[in-house]
Amino acid sequence: MKHTILTFTLLLLLSVTEVTATPPLSYFESTDNFDPVIPTPSQFLGYEIGSRITEHSRINAYLEKLASVSDKTSLIEIGRTHENRKMYILIVSSPKNIINLQTIKVERKKARSAINPGTPLIVFLGNTVHGNEISSSEAAMLAAYYLVASRSTKVNHQLEEGIYFIEPVRNPDGQERFASWINSNVSINVYNTSPFDREHTEAWPGSRGNHYWFDLNRDWINMIHPESRARVALYQDWIPHVQADHHEMGTNNTFFFEPTDPDGNESKLIPSSNYKLNGLFAGYFAKALNKIGAFYYTKESFDNKNPNFGSTYPDYNGGLGILFEQASSRGLRQQSENGILTLPYTIRNQLVTTLATIEAAVDHKSDLFALQQEFFTPPVVKKGEVTYYIIGDKYDRSRLLRFIKLLLDHRLEVYENPNDLSIDSTHFEKGKSYLIPVSQANSALTKIIFDEHKQYDGVEKLSYGAGFSVALSTGLKYGKSNLQSRGRRVETIPSVDLPTLQQSDYAYIVDFRDSNSQQLLFRLLDNDLLVKAATKPFSIQTTVGLHEFSYGSLLIPVQSQKITSTELHQLLKLIGKEEQVAIIPVSGGLSISGVDLGSNSFRNIEKPKVLLLTGGDISSTEAGEVWHLFDQQLKYPLTRVNDVQFRRVPIYEYNRIVLVSGSYKFLDKQSLEELQSWVKNGGTLITLNEGTRWAVSNQFTGIQLKTDKTDAPQGNTQTYRKLPTSVFQTRINMKHPVAYGLTSDKLPVIRENSVCIVPGSATSVSIYTNSPLLNGYSSTEFQELLEGSTSIAVFKLGRGSLIHFAENPLFRGNWDGTTRTFINSIVVGNFPHEFSKLIY
Repeated sequence: MKHTILTFTLLLLLSVTEVTATPPLSYFESTDNFDPVIPTPSQFLGYEIGSRITEHSRINAYLEKLASVSDKTSLIEIGRTHENRKMYILIVSSPKNIINLQTIKVERKKARSAINPGTPLIVFLGNTVHGNEISSSEAAMLAAYYLVASRSTKVNHQLEEGIYFIEPVRNPDGQERFASWINSNVSINVYNTSPFDREHTEAWPGSRGNHYWFDLNRDWINMIHPESRARVALYQDWIPHVQADHHEMGTNNTFFFEPTDPDGNESKLIPSSNYKLNGLFAGYFAKALNKIGAFYYTKESFDNKNPNFGSTYPDYNGGLGILFEQASSRGLRQQSENGILTLPYTIRNQLVTTLATIEAAVDHKSDLFALQQEFFTPPVVKKGEVTYYIIGDKYDRSRLLRFIKLLLDHRLEVYENPNDLSIDSTHFEKGKSYLIPVSQANSALTKIIFDEHKQYDGVEKLSYGAGFSVALSTGLKYGKSNLQSRGRRVETIPSVDLPTLQQSDYAYIVDFRDSNSQQLLFRLLDNDLLVKAATKPFSIQTTVGLHEFSYGSLLIPVQSQKITSTELHQLLKLIGKEEQVAIIPVSGGLSISGVDLGSNSFRNIEKPKVLLLTGGDISSTEAGEVWHLFDQQLKYPLTRVNDVQFRRVPIYEYNRIVLVSGSYKFLDKQSLEELQSWVKNGGTLITLNEGTRWAVSNQFTGIQLKTDKTDAPQGNTQTYRKLPTSVFQTRINMKHPVAYGLTSDKLPVIRENSVCIVPGSATSVSIYTNSPLLNGYSSTEFQELLEGSTSIAVFKLGRGSLIHFAENPLFRGNWDGTTRTFINSIVVGNFPHEFSKLIY
């Protein structure tokens, strides 16, 4: 018991500057009433919390120990990370509630239609979604110990009233990477508090992101990664009343808790009662921090609109999301403007606000149930108002079903479209389109996924983003309707019924408009098959009838392969089934219309050998998006080369090089000359986002950028270079190889930068339309700058090509439409210039 008290005392002892005399443990109701059977974190781990970074595996082990010795707990594994780490949630409540968890879970699943205030509160306590923000994961072990071991009347009441889901680490791969860095770089005998010391300056790519360097706190809606998919599934099963989201920020700050800045950062889709509760909870956090003398602030910053955050996703799901930001020591101790910032001090602040969250939730239990009752009451749609969003695609079933699955994973209502119809000149076919009701239990999440809000002022309030439409990210056709009828409700994704592939001794054809045909193509190339792409459309009689094929359709000859006809048939049957793509056999090459199969309009697709530059000042998130695409979606090899290694790499062994955002200062004159020679000799260099600015700045390309800084929004050069995340409309030349497979010439793109390519300085594959803003923010001046500028440019240099994207087409791994253009740049970006002429 004495050791127990000392564990918590350690956290109170350490202030920002020095260790002081032992203060009272007054923020606990009972400081000496802990169950001695329950081991403290320090007893279990063998060291005091805050004296080193606890590895994720050891945090998990402590949770396992608590679960094995207490009937107040239930330990669940919700999933595994990319690196196969277990994602644990420790559920803590009264023994009675723990026994009845499954019954309570069933009741919670009814919450969207029938609120039962007699059930316990559900509180999610989330920590360390950014791998190097570790004070809260350390505090989570102490909070778990406190709830499990305390025998006080206050805690027993809290356990009876609520069920607490403690997730100590939301990014296990990143957290383990950070723990390894700090523990292997910390000085053993002497603290080095310099912010420039190796302990406090991680090597590239750092550990903020997950295995693929993604920011998981931008993935709650998109669910690209297994961590997010598991977490959202748990969330939707329980629909918590409160979710705490603990982070860290810059070392020279103090401590932030909500409310956020109310001016421009509160969503009109969220009930005002939600934001009122933020204010009520703030009093509890202030009281807890006042008691221990910790400084803090509120209302000045941070976003409360973007649904992709752990502190805002709850707001769009009937819960109260709360953001906490603690100044980070980024190690054990670091010099700050407020003195020496210690890890134990940061842990203490996270701990007391965690416990204050529980206290506030219990005190406002009735308010939280009332919030969900209000939130899940479907809004009344008046006569003539929009009743449904409709979304579909005649050709790209794979992309359409991915989006429908995402809606179902968020437990939104989706219905079949029972009729063919046209909306604003866009045709939607029965069976190939779906209806999503505007008025449903979770109308707020529905409306933000189909967000069309536009804003032309207040950019200083929008640093975290302004455009949130997931529907636009798909590139699918969608519209709004006041229909009164709908088809069957969609509960599960319909299976793809592929015909049995019959053997051909002549050729096979794949319609490239289905998104899954992209990974199928890479599978074919990885098996060293000869594959051609159609540079012109054609129609041909197949074994399943007359079929029309568009630009980019894949032709797989039989006789020209290195394997036999039978072996080819078996391989295609396997790959087609695994990728869920129809492969169509043909018995002859004479077309009904368009080019014949023996035409030179079918060009061989070169097997890509792709190199990605990494390290240095290169954007790790953008590099991670390229890596993730190749590894997870395309399942195709990608060579990642760090800046210090580039000079030693034989680049002529590669035919594609990708440059994401970065200044590439490590490329000296000799390297630049070698790279340019590589392009002239047939290589394809692809630049994304600020990588395109680099190419122009180093006179590596013939394209030009619009650089008039007087057109910067509000005259702010920094704002001009870094814009709030917003969505804009472009028109793309569907005859160009970079556009192969797209089903519409309207291509929404997302951008956070100001790169504007001058049209006419190269082949413009796509251009910005007039008044291009679709969703988010743009000043009138910047929108005028964008109008008519080039989104994707192809510049021919010798026998090679430079393909320049003004934006990041792989943004957060979920922009299906623009991802296709990047993949096309890899596989057919080297096609001759005659196929690159812009015709609108």
